[in-house]
Amino acid sequence: MLWLCLYFPQCDAQALKQVSVWAGQFTSRVSPSPPNAVLMEIGASLAYFGGLEALRSRINTGLERLAIVAASGIAPTPTAAWMLARSGDDTPITTRNDLRERLALLPITSADPKHKTMAALQGLGCQSIGEVRALPLAGLTRRLGREFIHQLQRAYGERPDPRDAWHPPHKHQSDCELAAETTHTDQLKPYMHSLIEALCGHLRSLNSGVMRLEFSLLHRHQAITPLTIGMLRPSHDPIRIKTLLDHRLERLSSPAGVIGLRLEAGDFQTMTPQRGDLLDGDKDAPDNDAWQGLVENLNQRLGKQRVRGLRLQAEHRPERAWCYQRPGELRDTKQSQASVPLRPFWLLPHPAPLESVAGRPNYHGPLILEDGPERIESGWWDGADISRDYYRARSPEGEKLWVFRDRRGTRDWFLHGIFA
Repeated sequence: MLWLCLYFPQCDAQALKQVSVWAGQFTSRVSPSPPNAVLMEIGASLAYFGGLEALRSRINTGLERLAIVAASGIAPTPTAAWMLARSGDDTPITTRNDLRERLALLPITSADPKHKTMAALQGLGCQSIGEVRALPLAGLTRRLGREFIHQLQRAYGERPDPRDAWHPPHKHQSDCELAAETTHTDQLKPYMHSLIEALCGHLRSLNSGVMRLEFSLLHRHQAITPLTIGMLRPSHDPIRIKTLLDHRLERLSSPAGVIGLRLEAGDFQTMTPQRGDLLDGDKDAPDNDAWQGLVENLNQRLGKQRVRGLRLQAEHRPERAWCYQRPGELRDTKQSQASVPLRPFWLLPHPAPLESVAGRPNYHGPLILEDGPERIESGWWDGADISRDYYRARSPEGEKLWVFRDRRGTRDWFLHGIFA
């Protein structure tokens, strides 16, 4: 085993919980050590992350994005890693053979002895862990007590040092207090980005994603200002979520100065790996991420209600055979694509009357009826019934049109669509 300890000189219980949640993306064994440390068993993660230095670099980069300052220590036992972090020694101890020599050099304050124990150690003239360990064990135990001696033995691997594994919850809430009240969104971004990094670390630890997250802007004397970020599919990518947030902030007008932030997310969804060609041969396949990213950006810039997709409905009346839907949303329809006759891409909002000469329709001149009729009679049950004969026609200028003749009344001709 190889343990990494993150030690925070100044850390409250909420911050310790947030770091524990975030750290789960690097290892399945995270153990908070209140009041100011988090322990991570990283030995099983080294191969996956490309070695110790690569993993340390990722952790340090992540802490910087979280705007968190922490000392670190690495050793084969959790207590030894904690002592190294407390003393500010970030040089890793990777084997148990090196424990004795390295720990002997640490000051006795690295073990955080109690006030009474510290006074006894000073009375013995001990300044380092090695000097304490050089004294006879029986007499040392009588003067210092078993608790301190057992702690040193756990650090040296001479006594079991079990740690409870911590399991992150399947929902997320994090808070942030601003250094100063502000009404400028540019000053909010660094804090909000930090909260997103913590959320994404939490999600990666569970191999999960979210499609919706809620920010709350806290004010001194007014109700909160909500800010929602929505996505078309689950994600735990901080870059993607930050980009959507930045677009959303462009449309935000805060009613008052902001003094704090809260981020909440629930409904975690398990991320499934994307299946693809083993040889990556389908180079011409559309990039789903590209169009979904475009739609998400438009949602944040223009508003979700202004970005819509289209789909067919099982309805014979052309003007009712389609409806709006969320972009990219897939729904089963009872109507088979193969059973639908050729339709124009451009359908007029309302059929336009056409002049007719001797019963023949005109549009920039007499029309040539190339195909038809296709009879559509439907809607008797809702009071909007139709009875029409549709034709594909060509105008003298070469335009391909979709026209129909009303089978009732004066049997007038109408233009209903134009083929691309």
